[in-house]
Amino acid sequence: MEVQSQGNSYAAILSLILGAVPAVVFLYKQYKQRKQEAEKPEPFPEDGIFTLESLARFDGRKNPICLGVCGLVVDVSTSENIQAGEGYGKLWAGRDATWSLATLSLKAEDANIMDFKVSELTEEQHKALAGWYKHFTTKYTIVGKLKEYEGWDFSSVVEEAKSQTPFGAPRTDDEAAAEIAEGAKAAAEEKPAAAPAEGLVLKKGEKVKIVGHEKFAGYVGTLEDFDRAAGGFKVKLEPEGNVEVFKPTQ
Repeated sequence: MEVQSQGNSYAAILSLILGAVPAVVFLYKQYKQRKQEAEKPEPFPEDGIFTLESLARFDGRKNPICLGVCGLVVDVSTSENIQAGEGYGKLWAGRDATWSLATLSLKAEDANIMDFKVSELTEEQHKALAGWYKHFTTKYTIVGKLKEYEGWDFSSVVEEAKSQTPFGAPRTDDEAAAEIAEGAKAAAEEKPAAAPAEGLVLKKGEKVKIVGHEKFAGYVGTLEDFDRAAGGFKVKLEPEGNVEVFKPTQ
């Protein structure tokens, strides 16, 4: 009787274990499915309208990397220079970069600033914003609009952008250097300065802005010197302080 009782107990335990297996498998599948759904990227808004709050979720950590410029939202996930949590991505991923781009600011606190008016931008700020607007809207996909900019008029920026060269467009260093030289020439002409017959003498300390260069577009720098060996102008770029050489053209 005792042996039979123990056998019945073992059978009951085995039945219990075997009966629990399907339940465990089911629960595991449910957990795995929920985990996959949680890790699945969030789709863009169906109506294409973002808010600063919803835009913040598109910072590259789970969802694609997006940023705002002049009321539009662009997907910059394919950019090598904008990565989640680092570099420009740390500044602008999931944020509105309009004011930062207009002022060429690399300060994180200048993102999402909207207490300005397009009509009050300086000529240089307006031009810089137009250049960046064309860069982002021609190189990357526009995926929506930013609700907080409803009623804003960026038509002047869009119009000036038509005459801008996208910063990502292929250009040679010589072409970019020519623009630097032109900017330095204009600055030098504002002050009385003697120039030799063979060409313009660039002054050390002149502030210049890099426009149209594939790598350094939008950077501001100081003319340091002329490197005879390299045949170009040394420009100390801000804020990193690295010195790059740009060759002028005739």
